Amino acid sequence: MSNKGTWILGTGVLTLLLACLASPAFAQAEAVIGGIGPMIAKISIGLGLSLGLAGSAVGLSIAFQALMGGGAEKFYQNIAVALMPSSQGIYAIVVLFTNMDAMTTDPYTAAGKGAIMGLAMLLSGWYQGTVCAAGIRSILEGRNTLANALVAGAMPETYAVFALVMTFIMK
Repeated sequence: MSNKGTWILGTGVLTLLLACLASPAFAQAEAVIGGIGPMIAKISIGLGLSLGLAGSAVGLSIAFQALMGGGAEKFYQNIAVALMPSSQGIYAIVVLFTNMDAMTTDPYTAAGKGAIMGLAMLLSGWYQGTVCAAGIRSILEGRNTLANALVAGAMPETYAVFALVMTFIMK
């Protein structure tokens, strides 16, 4: 799929997810609190979770495409590198669960945490998949080692970890 097709598909999925997340948030926010803050927090955290999961999915698909090109005999030798982008989705779920209470008590901070986390997880997962695919290809061509590919794949991961840590530091 071309970059243009990826962006169009991603925008369509994002719009659909936002619509699905917004309708229950509208109903619950008005019934429970009567304000717009909890609704904004629920949409932002939900969108951040969706972006984090999407970043992992895109990164995993890119890395596994490279892994599948190596054949069955090399599959399990390099699977650790291909699985690296899955952590962004896990981080997004952690942020969701640690901010469940904050959606009603401090909704605007929770909304900011969701926005920071979502964007960082999407981009770091996507580019981590690209780096891991390059590492897998390099291993398959005999120019690199598994350790080098793991170190290179860990570099985009550090920014996902920074975003996760920032959600705990924000007050």
